[in-house]
Amino acid sequence: MQIVRKEIDPLNLTIDFIIEPGDYTPKYESELKKYKNQAQLKGFRKGMTPVSVIKKMYGKGILSEVINETLQDKLYGYLDEQKLNYLGQPLPNRDENLVFNLDVNNMQEYTFSFDIGLAPDLDIKGVSADDSYTFYDVTIPDSVIEEELTAARRRFGKRVEAVDTMQNMDMIKIEAEEMEGKNIKEGGWKTDFSILIDVIKDESVKKDLTTKKIGDYFVFDIRKLEDKEESYTDKYLIKRPEGNDQEIGSVFQGKVTEVSRVEPAEMNEEFFATFGDESIIDEESLRTFFKKDLKSYYNNQALQFMYREIMEYMMANNNFELPTEFLKRYLKETNENVSDDVLDKEFDAFAKNMRWSLQKSHLAKEYNIQITEDDIKHHFTNSVFSYMRSYGNMDYDFISKTVERLMKDKEQVNKAYEEIAADRVFGKIGDIVSRRNVVISQDDFLEKVKALNEKVNNL
Repeated sequence: MQIVRKEIDPLNLTIDFIIEPGDYTPKYESELKKYKNQAQLKGFRKGMTPVSVIKKMYGKGILSEVINETLQDKLYGYLDEQKLNYLGQPLPNRDENLVFNLDVNNMQEYTFSFDIGLAPDLDIKGVSADDSYTFYDVTIPDSVIEEELTAARRRFGKRVEAVDTMQNMDMIKIEAEEMEGKNIKEGGWKTDFSILIDVIKDESVKKDLTTKKIGDYFVFDIRKLEDKEESYTDKYLIKRPEGNDQEIGSVFQGKVTEVSRVEPAEMNEEFFATFGDESIIDEESLRTFFKKDLKSYYNNQALQFMYREIMEYMMANNNFELPTEFLKRYLKETNENVSDDVLDKEFDAFAKNMRWSLQKSHLAKEYNIQITEDDIKHHFTNSVFSYMRSYGNMDYDFISKTVERLMKDKEQVNKAYEEIAADRVFGKIGDIVSRRNVVISQDDFLEKVKALNEKVNNL
C-alpha cells in the first residue's frame, strides 16, 4: 500500500491511500472459502458450491467489505502511528474519490482520499506560578450552624398531632366550602386538602392561622393560597375533576380538622449515629461536624469559583485557529438534523466548547493525568453516599448496588470520566498558580455565586 500525505495548511490535511491487490486479495480469497464452506445452495451439497458460483453471487459484496476493512485498518493505523491529533473523524475527499466498479475477476489498484482536520498546537497562558487568582475564604456564622442543627433534628424527628395554637411549620388538613358574599354558597363547591402553613403565600392568612387551633374557621382566597399555577390549584386544592367546567369562586371558608407537626429528634445516641461519623457523640461534636462540613463545602465552592475565573482567563487569552470549514462539513455530514441555518446559529457555541475541550485535553496530557476504572467507581460511591446521607439513609448494600448499576451505564461512565478529568486538571492548575486569599462573609459569597450563575446562564 502507498500512502501520500498532502499538507493543505497547518490545520488541514489530505491523505491518499493507494490499495494494491496484494493488500486485500489474500483476505478476499479467505472470505470466499468461508462462504463456500458454509453455503448450501440449491443443486449443490453444503460446502460443495463452486467458488465461481459464490464469486458470481456474493463476490462484489465480499470484496467491498474486505477493501473497506483493509482501508479502515490502514487509515486509523496510520493516524495512530503518526500521532496525529485530529478532530472529529476523517472525511472522504469530495474531489478525488470516485465511484468504483469492483471487478471480482480482475483485482485492481484503488485510491481513497480522506480530509483530516487537525488540532492546533497549544501554548496555554494563565496556568503558571506567575498567574494569580482569587480564592474566597468564607466565614460560617454560628447562626448557620444553629439552622443546620434545627433542620437535622426536624429531618429525623417524628410527626405528632398538635392540639395547641398552630405554628408555621405545622401541616394542617382543611375542609373548605365555597362562599357567596359573607355566607356559605348554597350548592357551592366543597373540597378538602392538606397544606404546610409555611408554604402559604397569603401572609394575612398565614398570620391568621397561627392564632387558631383544631376546629377553628378562617376565610381565604383559594387561588392565592399558594404561589402556583391555576391548573395546580384546580387539581390539588379545589380538586376539580377533569372535564368539569362548573364556575367556582375563589373565596372559601375553611375549617381546620387536623394539625400535625414534627417533633424534633432528641439528641441522643441513636440520633448521633444517623450521621455515619464515629466522632459525633454529643451536641458539641455535632456542631463541630456541621461547621467542618459547611467549611469544606464552601471551600469547594470557592475553588469552583476560582476555577471558573481561571477558565474565563484561559478562554480570553488563548486564541488559536480551528479548521472551521472542515468542522462545519463534519457536523453536517455526521448529523442528519444539522441544516445550514442550525449550523450558522450554533457553530460559534460549538467552536467555543471545542476550544475549551482542546485546552483541557492538552493540559491533561501535559500533567499525565490517568483515570482508572477504580477512580470512576470511587467517584460514583462518593456521589451516591453523599446523596443518601442527606436523607439519613445509610443502607450500604443499596449504595453498593447503585454503584454497580452506574458502572454498567456507558453514558454515566463517560460523564464521570469527563468530570474526574476536569477536576484533576483544575486541581493541578490550582496547585501551580498563586492564590489571593480574600476573607468574605457567607452572604456576600452567595451573592457572587448568584451573579456568576446568572452570567453563565445568559451566555
